[in-house]
Amino acid sequence: MKKRSPYFASAYLLAAGLLAIWIFQPVLTHAAPFYQGKTIEILGESRVGGGTDTMARITAAVLPMHIPGNPKIVVRSMPGGGGSIANNIFYARGKPDGLHLLQNSSSPVSMQQRGNEIVKYDLRKLEHIGHVVRGGNVIFIRKGKMKNLLDPKAEPAVVGTKEGEETWLAMLIWGKEFLDWNIRFIPGYTGTSDIELAFQRGEVDVFGTSNSFLIKRLLEQDMIELVCQNGTYKKGKFKRRPDFADVQTFEDLLVSKNKKPTGVPWQAYIAWLGSNMVDKSLSAPRNTPEKYVSILRTAFDKMGEDPKFDALITKMVTPVYDVVSGTDTRDVLDQVLGAPKEAIDYGISLQKKFGLIAQ
Repeated sequence: MKKRSPYFASAYLLAAGLLAIWIFQPVLTHAAPFYQGKTIEILGESRVGGGTDTMARITAAVLPMHIPGNPKIVVRSMPGGGGSIANNIFYARGKPDGLHLLQNSSSPVSMQQRGNEIVKYDLRKLEHIGHVVRGGNVIFIRKGKMKNLLDPKAEPAVVGTKEGEETWLAMLIWGKEFLDWNIRFIPGYTGTSDIELAFQRGEVDVFGTSNSFLIKRLLEQDMIELVCQNGTYKKGKFKRRPDFADVQTFEDLLVSKNKKPTGVPWQAYIAWLGSNMVDKSLSAPRNTPEKYVSILRTAFDKMGEDPKFDALITKMVTPVYDVVSGTDTRDVLDQVLGAPKEAIDYGISLQKKFGLIAQ
């Protein structure tokens, strides 16, 4: 019998191996996506029909289209305790399997920031998929009063406030401290409608709100000039809201004057804005594997660009919104909830300095 060359044997084995790879290649490269045939549950912290619940159901309708495997998403509501019930349970028992998510509002952020005793969760430790924030606050002033704001020798422009703690008030407090804005604060109003009425009567010159309808109504009446806005926090910087794209952010205003503070004063400013910076957030439990978090974050970003999502949120929640990535959500919460005591004390010191709370 003729003996085969070792080179022939090697070539034979190589060909056999290549044939095997070719035969099994379709199986290896076309494995079913993890989410195919799966069901994701979104736990909502608010009542059925509320804004947070509506956002969860919009997400349930659109997000699966952008997840490989097109899973089904169901929403389960667990209202109560300002969102603390759902958050406490999710934090303690949420399964890190890529199939359980939490739809939050800004309320649980505020509760954790205030150190409420019923809070047993830490939002900083969740795996954030992203959030949708409605338009940030805009500061405006009565027409003809801008000179008063900028001239220290003029009569101070009057700012109406409830208890000196509104998120929009941060821009005016830090403006007075770092830009020498000539303003006088009058606390004690019952709410935004009360302040607006005082504005219409000429008792108040300056205030702020995120309500685009109120701002546009006053603009149509030719009563106001827009001063600045806090904007949406993305990639370490505040971005302008789309419906007031020509209004500078307070951060940009500070930078343009070379007056932006650093360290504790800026940490205090971010902490004051607090829950205003994170609105309708979607998160996975802590310790959820990165491979699932990455898939969900990518899908969330794509959802934000989907015309169907835009149509639903515009009709059912808000005409003005911005979609923020999971990494930016985590960054914001780290800064807001991780602010050092010195930053909180700094904000309180400014309240005392400007007569917003008793010495």
